[in-house]
Amino acid sequence: MEYRALIVSVFVLLSIVAWHFLDGFVLRNYVALIPLLFAIQILLNDFIEVYLYAKLKAVWFRLLIAPGTILHEVSHAVAAKLTGCQITSLSLFRFRSHDGNLGSVEYEQPRDSLSVIRCFVVGFAPFFGCGIVLVALMNFTLEYHSGGFITPALVEANNLSPILDSMYSIVKAFYQQFSYVASKPIVFLLLYLQVCFGLGSAPSSVDFKGVFSSLLRRPLGTIVLLLFLAAVFYLSEYPLTAHYVVLAFRWILFILLVSISLLLSSIPLIYVGANFALLSIRSKLAVLIVSALIYFVTRNPFLVLAAFLLVLFSIRYSWLFIKQG
Repeated sequence: MEYRALIVSVFVLLSIVAWHFLDGFVLRNYVALIPLLFAIQILLNDFIEVYLYAKLKAVWFRLLIAPGTILHEVSHAVAAKLTGCQITSLSLFRFRSHDGNLGSVEYEQPRDSLSVIRCFVVGFAPFFGCGIVLVALMNFTLEYHSGGFITPALVEANNLSPILDSMYSIVKAFYQQFSYVASKPIVFLLLYLQVCFGLGSAPSSVDFKGVFSSLLRRPLGTIVLLLFLAAVFYLSEYPLTAHYVVLAFRWILFILLVSISLLLSSIPLIYVGANFALLSIRSKLAVLIVSALIYFVTRNPFLVLAAFLLVLFSIRYSWLFIKQG
């Protein structure tokens, strides 16, 4: 956890430095926002995982987040192959882990000046892999039922207000999917996968260690990476290429906003789910039976949800309703 706190601090510092020194550059707002949003994503991801781990048994916790873990490791593996690395060990998911890592990808790469860039691409691959699949799942549900999409066009990095408006639109789109559950119960599965992939999109501590250690161990490669970033900045100021560079950064910002918005939206759902999991089998059946009866009588998903929550918390916190002698 100390290492994660250091990572968050570094990202916040990068954000402040970028905002201070890049005044007048086209990419200033993007470069300042992206590290800050990465820090927020990491904090939300760790908060949710720590809460779930504290509430659930270790085996159930691992099984619950398994889809996100598997796609996280697949993203590493695909990026490693695409960048010319040789995979030496691949574990997509472990039921038991002594070091806390639920999956791993080990690889060897050519020893040249591009090694740092390869580590960077492979290390951050889950952000794009899980993030793009997450966006695709949300758009699949929304397009099928309402014909709507969420796209990078939502993102405006001019100031804080458009960013908050973008997050509101994404949260609204996420919760809108619940209105489709009555006609298509499979939407529950899609919502669950979206939460898993939102958790999986955050780079792990091992990912960060791999990237940062490569920067320190290979100074020539670090210089190449810095020259590449400088070239990106130059292209962002050149009229013929500025649109494409900004579009790439807008996609990064868009995926971050979708991930953060979904993690924020999922906190009350995870809280409810964890409380349901802590009930006895008899109490679980009581909650489900009452909810099913309300559904068959009213066919109203909102009344079903209200009944589910009322019975759940009445049982879970019965001491609030029962007068102690």
